[in-house]
Amino acid sequence: MVIDKKFAKEKKMAILMYIRDHYLWITYHVMSGKTKILLSTDSLGGYWLDYIFTIAKKCKFEGLELAMRKNFDAQNPEYVKALAEKHNIKVYGIQTSASLNKKEMNKALDLCEELNCNAININAPRFFNYKTFNFIKNNLPQYIKKNKDIHFSIINPEDTSFFMIPVPKYRFSNLVEIIKKYGSYLALDIANLDEDAFEDEFYRKMEDFLPYINTIYLSDKDKNGKAHIIPWEWVLKLPSFLKKLKEKKYNNTIAIKINISKADLADHEKTEIILKKTVQYYKEHFSWQKDHE
Repeated sequence: MVIDKKFAKEKKMAILMYIRDHYLWITYHVMSGKTKILLSTDSLGGYWLDYIFTIAKKCKFEGLELAMRKNFDAQNPEYVKALAEKHNIKVYGIQTSASLNKKEMNKALDLCEELNCNAININAPRFFNYKTFNFIKNNLPQYIKKNKDIHFSIINPEDTSFFMIPVPKYRFSNLVEIIKKYGSYLALDIANLDEDAFEDEFYRKMEDFLPYINTIYLSDKDKNGKAHIIPWEWVLKLPSFLKKLKEKKYNNTIAIKINISKADLADHEKTEIILKKTVQYYKEHFSWQKDHE
């Protein structure tokens, strides 16, 4: 009986993944659209959303990804909708915490419904956070099945690899497993990839991964391994990465997710300069719009 239940569960997951893969083929190869550059509110923790919408519009972002845990006023769907309408800027994704539970997932779904948003990006829990890991593992297939219009993605955590790590710091630390074993999309945080994995493995296999990627978080890392810094000439070869993304006609969202120092966050003008630089970097190396200017 135990074997039969296990087989039935595996068969059900295989069917879900088959449907997802065919849907992916259609949306990726047939439907085309312009890639949107988003500001993840993860970059501006502590600010009120009204200011974040204002600065996002001022810096020419095309939308937002809402990090629920970083902005206290982000959990009121009606309020967020009012801000989106006031500033005429759309929320394209909802980012959940690394301690996801049923209450937080339901709030994310409420936000998606109110904002007409179709992406929920899930932060990976730490390895020994069994409660959150089991919640995701046991419930994600059902959320995917019941909410066919929403792309559920897992964000690859720090030091992500293509190989099994004996005891990683976080769950979901293997890119292939996120897609194949758990049946979700991938929200690719490139600064969380090991440098060698980024250049030798992902870059080479990019075309295979792109249909499964719903969001790419754009930032850089320095020689000491400090991640989520402003995109520039640091460790990751971002210009060639963005060029290849464009060549392969990647058409989902790219979200700027950077760590801004408290001193810079306290200075609104400096924060604005930093964000404008990131948008300019994106336009120089990727923007479809640039080709038609």
